[in-house]
Amino acid sequence: MTAIVLALVFLGVLFLIVGGFVFMNRRRLGSTDAARVRVGEVGGLVRSKTPVSILRDERVSEIRALNELLSGRGFIIQLEREIARAGSRQRPAEFMLFSVLYGLIGLTVALFVLGGVFATAGLLLALVPWVLLRRRQEKRSRQFEVQLPDALELLTNSLRSGYSLQAGMEFVGKETSAPLGPEITRFYEEQRLGIDVRTALVAMQERIGTDDARMFVTALLLQRETGGNLAELLMSISAIIRERLTFRGQVATLTAEPKASARVLAGMPFVMFGILYLMNPEYMQPLLTTPAGHFAIGYALVSVVIGYLLMSSIASVEM
Repeated sequence: MTAIVLALVFLGVLFLIVGGFVFMNRRRLGSTDAARVRVGEVGGLVRSKTPVSILRDERVSEIRALNELLSGRGFIIQLEREIARAGSRQRPAEFMLFSVLYGLIGLTVALFVLGGVFATAGLLLALVPWVLLRRRQEKRSRQFEVQLPDALELLTNSLRSGYSLQAGMEFVGKETSAPLGPEITRFYEEQRLGIDVRTALVAMQERIGTDDARMFVTALLLQRETGGNLAELLMSISAIIRERLTFRGQVATLTAEPKASARVLAGMPFVMFGILYLMNPEYMQPLLTTPAGHFAIGYALVSVVIGYLLMSSIASVEM
């Protein structure tokens, strides 16, 4: 058992060093990432079978082999899209290395604290990067939803002033702040470099990943095929999105109490455990040193997670 723990510690430190080196060198490699984004290699649908590169890739060699091994696989393509939707500049190999690193750290700590079979629960720490990625996606999606109505109104005014769709999108991209502005600017640059407008629009929709963006892109594509007054269509979409935002705000207000209750009930066992341990450590020792205590801790953790997920699902409303 000691040899296994030492091996896990060694692997954890190794991944920590590699991950830290990658993180510290990200700014220096910003120009390379920017070039890849511009040519459509990262995120979206505009990609070829052979990765496009106009600059020499100076990213660390420790993860280059892993990127080459995983490139082109369906899972990795989907992971690239998920990372792009979160607004992150990580590569899939970096993300997976960090996930493995968290899992090894969790397993090592659990071996010392819980021991036995329950030590494998420490591997759940590998889910931390995925949870953080999902949270960043949700935060970015909310920003898109707030910015899109104003951007549509600005585009409408541009079209009424005599701008073409492409010129209007360029203007809106420059006048809109991140994260929506850079995505619209990227659409303009892609179609200006020769990519079909339909393909560039669908790629923008995939990067944004919200229902409002899908509705906007679908309306543009239908208008290009059937014709009609695009300015009035965009104004109608803007009004619909604003009404949806108002409705979502009302729903969020009504569901705030059960969501807060779920967080409080999920955190209460940990708080009570800490208070009792500080007040009387000897009283809590059997819970930490005996097999029955380990089983009780494992059962409690599973119960807390299941209860929190159930309460959260009840409080969440699909819209």
